[in-house]
Amino acid sequence: MFSVKSNRPLHDRSIFHIRCKDFAIQAERLMDSRLRTRAVAVISSNHQQGTVVSLSDEARQEGLRSGMKVSLVRKMNHSVLLLPCNERLYESMNRYIYQTVLSYSPLVEPSRYGQYYVDMTGMGNIYASSKQAGNLILRGIHDKVSLTSTLGISANKLVSSVSTLVVPEPLYEVSSGFEPQFMAPLSSRTLPVTKEKPVKQVVEFVFLKKVVDIQKILRQPETAAVLFGKFYRQVDMQAHGKDFSAVVAPRAVPHVVKQKILNRDTNDAALLEAVVQTLAEQIGFELRQRKRVARSLCLEIHYSDGFKNARKGAADFNDDKSLTTLCLDLFTKTNYRRNSIRSILIDATNLQPVVHQLELFDNRKEENEALCKAVDKIRTRFGDLSIQPASALVA
Repeated sequence: MFSVKSNRPLHDRSIFHIRCKDFAIQAERLMDSRLRTRAVAVISSNHQQGTVVSLSDEARQEGLRSGMKVSLVRKMNHSVLLLPCNERLYESMNRYIYQTVLSYSPLVEPSRYGQYYVDMTGMGNIYASSKQAGNLILRGIHDKVSLTSTLGISANKLVSSVSTLVVPEPLYEVSSGFEPQFMAPLSSRTLPVTKEKPVKQVVEFVFLKKVVDIQKILRQPETAAVLFGKFYRQVDMQAHGKDFSAVVAPRAVPHVVKQKILNRDTNDAALLEAVVQTLAEQIGFELRQRKRVARSLCLEIHYSDGFKNARKGAADFNDDKSLTTLCLDLFTKTNYRRNSIRSILIDATNLQPVVHQLELFDNRKEENEALCKAVDKIRTRFGDLSIQPASALVA
């Protein structure tokens, strides 16, 4: 089915992709050994509108699938153990694995929980071959955290990540130049670009079930350009396994981020605005502790169907009233869908020192700052949620 080259020289462009299968399940089982033989599913929320985020092989054998509603899972099966998302556990585990992989290459890019891109180009003087390097990394992860992983090797990020998704072998390598043949027999849905609504509609309407079907259409550039429109080049690149994006190490950018995962998915305007206000005040409290103001502030909404949307703004002040007003405005502009919301995140970046300037005719700014100082004393002593406005208590 696929062409494999088992000993790619590491002086050629060599990109690894590591995937820890069912990362959340493996992390939960590592913490509680009693879960290792049970059918387990990690869910976004205990509410009936919550969804399955990750599940064990035992749960799959009982008919469960990722993305299922919790209400449907409970109707179908009563023996599967449903666990709530433990973000702190997954984040700390993810960070530890990242540090482990860094010992094999200085250029590692975390993709999502349990997934990492590693640029091994030019490492030929250290490792005999890509296969040897891959085996060392897999063994190192297993020895350090006892997690099972798969590793894909190719000349680019796209093909390497696809190989860990579709190939069951723990270590798999795609020969340079054989990327189109590797992609051809795969489902069209394997291509990331098919998640774009216009591309998805074309693929379904023309019955392009396999990547090879898309490749055939692309042999007629004029027809393909009409079908895929502005996505034509993306489709052409991905269908032939081409990707020139670089592995980028995460930058340590000073920022303040706060997120609220709702107890149940909702589109209740009063509750959501209360959540936004609470998050804005938490951001403000931390900014004032650092004596900083956020010149860039991003509000991100995650919906129950997996869709997310974001909007950016800039804050000139770090008092609660100014930040709350800005965040509520961003939320109103961002939330244009009717779907229920699962979580809200606010990320404050581009932190700059606060510049104090007295107002000659309007002393409301000074009044806001004085109020914030009084409230901050209480929060410093008793916690950032010890005092809140009454409107935020509904959250």
